[in-house]
Amino acid sequence: MGVISNETRFDKLIHELRMLNVPIKVEADWDWAFWTKTYNLRIPVTPAVVVCPNNILHICIAVRLARRCGMKVQARSGGHSYASHSNGGVNGAMVIDLGRFNATRCHSTKASVAAGVRLGNMAQDIYKLSGSALPHGTCAGVGVGGHFTHGGFGFFSRAWGLAMDRITGLGVITADGNDIFVSETEYPDLYYAMRGAADSFGIVHLFELSPVPAPRSVVHWKVNVPGVAGNIEASVKAFQHIQDFVHNEILVDRQLGLNLSLSSNHFAIDGTYLGSADTLQEILQVLLRGLEAAATDKKDPKVESEIEELTWLDSLKELNQGEELESAYLGYDKHDNFFAKSVVVPEPGLNEKALTSFFTYLVQVGCLLEVGLGEKIGSFVLIDLWGGADSQINAKDVGFSAFAHRDACWVAQLYGYVGADQKMPARGIEYINGLADSMAKHLPRSGAYLNYTDPSLTREQAHEQYYGKELSAKLKQLKQKWDPDNVFSNPQSI
Repeated sequence: MGVISNETRFDKLIHELRMLNVPIKVEADWDWAFWTKTYNLRIPVTPAVVVCPNNILHICIAVRLARRCGMKVQARSGGHSYASHSNGGVNGAMVIDLGRFNATRCHSTKASVAAGVRLGNMAQDIYKLSGSALPHGTCAGVGVGGHFTHGGFGFFSRAWGLAMDRITGLGVITADGNDIFVSETEYPDLYYAMRGAADSFGIVHLFELSPVPAPRSVVHWKVNVPGVAGNIEASVKAFQHIQDFVHNEILVDRQLGLNLSLSSNHFAIDGTYLGSADTLQEILQVLLRGLEAAATDKKDPKVESEIEELTWLDSLKELNQGEELESAYLGYDKHDNFFAKSVVVPEPGLNEKALTSFFTYLVQVGCLLEVGLGEKIGSFVLIDLWGGADSQINAKDVGFSAFAHRDACWVAQLYGYVGADQKMPARGIEYINGLADSMAKHLPRSGAYLNYTDPSLTREQAHEQYYGKELSAKLKQLKQKWDPDNVFSNPQSI
């Protein structure tokens, strides 16, 4: 008996998909480049075929045929994977694009959101339909699929939990091509795994969510600290004060969102508050006094805050860098060229040694990077507050879902980028790696956030950083049950 070649298997797969009227895109199609262009231009990955299903049956058929011919499968919601996993992660996979699954419905206290919906569209729709809201990230163009199933942090997560925490049920296509509904009572083990490691276990086509009543207004606040920026000792002192402040249970509760924006010559804080502007002003006085004490410029150490009260949708627009919330589904074409890492810092936060190491590297090496030396490399550091007093992210534990970082205090995103037509210089990648290492090497333990996928990690390193040893072992056991043939696979999957 002769051996069937991979090329023959692929041709047979394409023929069967077409015979069964499953919409697909292949290399010969005129718009192939559009359908296969990765969000991160630095990591081009070309799938073998892109399936563009109009209904659930199309997904089921595609998964069954891929499994039969040994082809790996990955779903694509918004396509924003930092490591191009939404294009399969490696060349030759089947990508199932969920862009046509873009309906949002609200009924009673629940919302049903299809897996191709983008965050901004979802936020607008559920607010207009029911006056409701959900916690999620700030970039309106991101798809709900990977964002919700791998965490989903946003400024309101300290109040309402991660986006993942609002999931009450999921419509899932399993590795054998069946469509099932999973929840706390129906297939609870798969429900657990899908909330944290969905890319390894199945394709979500529908989210059942539990939103909260939208606030009438949100207070946005900003604090720029010029007297601290660029000075290592002052930056360490200022950060320590902020860290003490967010753990002050008398002043701070879940209503406060906070984020630090840092560079070699910039130190600023942005935040939100789900309460009155007057109350926030009183709370911030304590923060401002400590920052003034840390400032090196004693001639003018005063630190000012900016406060603005916005409606719910205007608040989301402001967080989306002032851009409109609505995105096109099938015409979305935004890209970047970058390398990013993350560091998850457990409670109680960053110790003095880690802070000194980090700010030394940021100020001294970051300054050289910004000079350029013929190679212009942009970068930013964002440090989000996950923990602190009354955090609802940390009110749950790893028994609730397959998400390991329920004791996080801070999550740092370290991001280096160049122009779309440029190649990222090696020193840009070295700088981002160095930033992460300068912080993590002085911590008893740390991790990484899967929604900021780090393509430089091996599979074993990724499992350790994203999940930890115990959760990884549990997920590997569930993988044997639900996907023994490893149909749903990428370079870092379980």
